Amino acid sequence: MDMLAIDKYIKVPNSYIKATAILIMVFCLNACAGKTVYLFNTGYSQDAINQVSEQLVLLGYKVEAVDAEIPPEFTDTAIATHPVFSAPNDLTLIEDILSKATFPLPKYYQFAQGNHFYGVDNIGLYLRNGEQTKMPPVMSEKSCKKDGKEIDATFEFFKTGDVRIELEIYINREFVQGTNQVFSGKYKLIKDSIQFEFPKFNTDYLSIREVTVQTHFGERQADHLVFHSKQNNTLIENCLFEAIYD
Repeated sequence: MDMLAIDKYIKVPNSYIKATAILIMVFCLNACAGKTVYLFNTGYSQDAINQVSEQLVLLGYKVEAVDAEIPPEFTDTAIATHPVFSAPNDLTLIEDILSKATFPLPKYYQFAQGNHFYGVDNIGLYLRNGEQTKMPPVMSEKSCKKDGKEIDATFEFFKTGDVRIELEIYINREFVQGTNQVFSGKYKLIKDSIQFEFPKFNTDYLSIREVTVQTHFGERQADHLVFHSKQNNTLIENCLFEAIYD
């Protein structure tokens, strides 16, 4: 059985590590049926991932997508295995699959590196698009009005893929009591595009534009994002958000 251990103590040789401090993922430490590739994807399109997955299935592997952050110490293309992985010859074939799909060749990591653990029949495959845009910690609205109301809104981005929107309504620059709203959701990046998913609304991929803006300190580079939801049901429809860089 696969286990994702969070907020629990997990015993490793001669020590206990609390998973709230260090995320420890345990995949099939007890004999799992069949060979499995646990596939992590950050920033590649689903079509590109499907191309690899289909070939892995033909190689005899079950493929399971993992929605978790790739360890920062791993290279953009990485493979993690057990020290006595049962099918070492498959690794060359997997390299060939990745190469034909134009992914960089992987670097190999063994048991416990990145605090990821795999059984002898299983592989962790990590694909991170190093060319994708990295989101700033915060984007603030640059221009946002609706029905005569001024919307003060910010996006807060986390490396985990979580995103938080906080907004308030002002009329004639006066805060309207009781209008503070907070939404928590997820975001995905594909190069210079971003997709949002919240419980009550979501988006297609929205373009992130690199621009030059004039500030009190002179010209600065900035990112611009115009928000549109599929449901067209938010107070920030068509609002421009901006992050300015030093």
